Amino acid sequence: MDTSNVEAPEVLESREIYRGRVFDVAAYTVREGEQVYVREVVHHPGSAVIVPVFDDGTVALVRQYRHPAVRYLLEIPAGTLSRDKERPEEGAARELEEEIGVVAGRMEKLTEFFVSPGFCEEKMWVYLATELTETAQRLEEDEQVEVVRIGFERAFEMMADGEIEDAKTIIGLTLAAKRLGISTGTFGESTT
Repeated sequence: MDTSNVEAPEVLESREIYRGRVFDVAAYTVREGEQVYVREVVHHPGSAVIVPVFDDGTVALVRQYRHPAVRYLLEIPAGTLSRDKERPEEGAARELEEEIGVVAGRMEKLTEFFVSPGFCEEKMWVYLATELTETAQRLEEDEQVEVVRIGFERAFEMMADGEIEDAKTIIGLTLAAKRLGISTGTFGESTT
């Protein structure tokens, strides 16, 4: 559908439903052409996501409990950007040191994407962090994470076996491997 000549939808009304520490929710009445509808939107400042790769080729992941999933998940480090318009690369450097306890000599943006644009405005910026120097973990008060270092080959086996099931982690590891020239093995290949 060519939308270049289509009039932009018009917001007729907005109403705050919830204001939280990390995100807010609002309902919008929208007119698109002749149609009027209501959309509930989660407002989120965005997140910085980091694929920290050490000189030995291992990547640092964090294992932490995720209550919405009701389980511990293995993920690349990530965190919400501050509401005062923190730049994604600043958030990435902050989260890398907080969760993993390292600083990067080199930080390269791999991609950015909307998490679930059907209801949420959150965008994630994904960075490859290399030339790592150890400092100290600075976890937030309510964070409990276990740092797990594994090789890319093992990470792709875990993704294929469903042991790694977090979308940002799958995207980040796949793009980092491509950037570094690392084979993803059979992960993502068609079985037909």
